[in-house]
Amino acid sequence: MQLSHVSPTAGQWIINACASADPLTVTAQVPVGYERYVRILHPALDEDDQQVTWAAVAASRNHILTAADLFETVAGLDSAGNPVAEDAWVDTDLPLDELPENLWNQLAQHLIKATAGQKFIAGLWAGYAFIEGGERIQIELEPDASLSEEENQAAYQTALAQAQKPAFSSEDLAQGALELGGGYRNYHLFEVDAAFIANPLWAQTAEGEQRQRPSLAFAADHSWMLSTEPYDDCTIVGGPAALIDAILRDPSLEAIEVGEFTRIGHSN
Repeated sequence: MQLSHVSPTAGQWIINACASADPLTVTAQVPVGYERYVRILHPALDEDDQQVTWAAVAASRNHILTAADLFETVAGLDSAGNPVAEDAWVDTDLPLDELPENLWNQLAQHLIKATAGQKFIAGLWAGYAFIEGGERIQIELEPDASLSEEENQAAYQTALAQAQKPAFSSEDLAQGALELGGGYRNYHLFEVDAAFIANPLWAQTAEGEQRQRPSLAFAADHSWMLSTEPYDDCTIVGGPAALIDAILRDPSLEAIEVGEFTRIGHSN
């Protein structure tokens, strides 16, 4: 499995292509010019942590799901997840802010097939605390009854220092992040292979394996691109018709085709 930092200049083409796009349209995330685009909807979770599709929520309210809908519109909720309609769907949390692992693995197979042995560039959102470590990371450690207060404090400080270690070297972090604007849209870029795309593992830290899904990814030749905005309810892919068709036909993925200028959140 390959994972190597690359300069944020590897994503400059995205900045250039999206600079003049309407910030509410698909092409503010995935550049204009791809043959087709698709929006993959992130499931919500019910009380038993089972995945719930948007279609199930829409059907419960006789809502016709459109390409531009936000989950809140479908469910009759406000942006905080509070009901604003009498028939609001209240049996789940808001959708996950990334595709769950099982759905990512399925999507990755389509991306790998469309890439024909090329390398990939994958972006990790720069806001994860484990990347740089430091004081943002705090831990709890149960005192050991067999140790003195001083010994417990020393054990805590040792564990805290381990947890606060950065996941990546200072040389890698010095390259900086790709800045796409909008406050949260900052990503560390890596060259990765198909094995990584299929099963991402960014780092092994004191908190365990860091397996966040890439927030953006693209083939080395830019033939397709994927984007999941921080805290968003969907993943958008632009690419050739064969790739988009494969995603739309996959019964495990809840996907809906969008246009270059679809304005997400403006369905009415």
